[in-house]
Amino acid sequence: MADPIDSLSGRRDLRLFRGQVLPRRNELLTSPALWVSIGLAILLAIALPHLPAAYFPISEAASIGFTFASIAMGACIAAIVLALGLPGAARIKRWARLPGTTKNKSALSDLIFVLVWATLCQIGLVGTCVIALALGGPIALAPANITWSHSLGLALGFSTFFYAVAELFVVVQTLSQMGVVIIDEEQKNKDTSSSTHLSSPGQ
Repeated sequence: MADPIDSLSGRRDLRLFRGQVLPRRNELLTSPALWVSIGLAILLAIALPHLPAAYFPISEAASIGFTFASIAMGACIAAIVLALGLPGAARIKRWARLPGTTKNKSALSDLIFVLVWATLCQIGLVGTCVIALALGGPIALAPANITWSHSLGLALGFSTFFYAVAELFVVVQTLSQMGVVIIDEEQKNKDTSSSTHLSSPGQ
């Protein structure tokens, strides 16, 4: 059965990876959040054997990741709903026509992608925690006989966690910026309306 959304898309590519992620690959790969997360993860993986948390079980660390991801995913989905409903129909139509920072994408498309990408990062964190739970179980995060492959796994896991946290911060920042834009536009409309009212004949 054909996807009913396809009939609404015209010539738009609705596939998430090819239609949305791939055109923004340069922005994603050069994002400070990505490289800061990787840097922090590598530092923590190197320092962990010398920290009190070295013998913390991987299963419990994964449980903390699950809890964070579930809360963050709910926040990201709520943010998507707010981004589509809070601005109002007229403003949404205008943002859909404004060019965004990505070629052939609108400002509204960029806004929604930021929130969708943050949601995907939380899903990625869930997947990472499942793998950690399956492979690590009760094993310590940094046992005394730690191997290079174990350290690499730690760095990858911590990178995913830090990146998910960073993307949640981006969601909060984006909603804050959206609110500022809406308030600024409403104040400008109010000022324009007041000026028009004062300059009307017979007033």
